Amino acid sequence: NKMFISIGKAEINLSTTFNVRANYPVRKFVPDNVHHDKEVQQLYTNVNNLVKDKFHRRLFAVIQIGNEQRKVTTEDIICKVDEFHPTIGDRIRFEKVLLVGSSDFTVVGRPILNPHFVRVEGIVIEKTLSQTQMEYWYAPRKKKVGDRNLLWRDPLTMIRITNIELLGPIPGTNQSDS
Repeated sequence: NKMFISIGKAEINLSTTFNVRANYPVRKFVPDNVHHDKEVQQLYTNVNNLVKDKFHRRLFAVIQIGNEQRKVTTEDIICKVDEFHPTIGDRIRFEKVLLVGSSDFTVVGRPILNPHFVRVEGIVIEKTLSQTQMEYWYAPRKKKVGDRNLLWRDPLTMIRITNIELLGPIPGTNQSDS
């Protein structure tokens, strides 16, 4: 029995206008009144009780690092390609958490979750370079060009996820933390 909660709402309708050649999806935003439904309030209550009692199994989260999104759990090692400024041993708190969940529930942010609701932390364990990559270019018919070799190595940063924690009830549910 999996509970799925998303904060906010949007509908996608098909366009049926006559001056359009084909139907295509058009996003129409609907005011968010889903918080007042009794069924949704029951889901909020169930998830908030699980969070308060710390009765959730292993948590997973989808985080955004730069322009990449990664699904992570505790003790995962993720590899960030390109320049990443923290040094070895630095602790990192990921602020852009897109969703968090366990086997019992999933909470989706639109677009991200409140940092006061979830905390995902990691530590930089290694900074190194990738294997050597080579680009070879050969132009036999052009004069004075010949061939060119280009060799490079990308910087890599290894990050271990140390903690995924829910800090309180779902924001905006009007349920106290006590």
